[in-house]
Amino acid sequence: MPIRPSHLATMSAAIAGAVPPRAGRGPVTVTYASGHRQVVERVGRTPLDPTQGGVVALDAGAGTRFSLFASGERELASGDAPMTFDAPLPANSIILS
Repeated sequence: MPIRPSHLATMSAAIAGAVPPRAGRGPVTVTYASGHRQVVERVGRTPLDPTQGGVVALDAGAGTRFSLFASGERELASGDAPMTFDAPLPANSIILS
């Protein structure tokens, strides 16, 4: 059966209604030791600014999972946001999941 352009809107709405929302997947506000803040909105790996003195807090809705990484693949911290850290973490990237 061919897909007609007139049916695409109906099909798109039906598909969008069938996919559950991505609750708990951002945005996350990363707070650095310098006071600078960076908002991360996408799922997956996002580079962080290593010149801001390290990450001291992550603020997000409950259920947002994260992993902070140093250069390479060394994991510094992971868990559920929101979270604060006693000492700044020298993170170069964050992964939201």
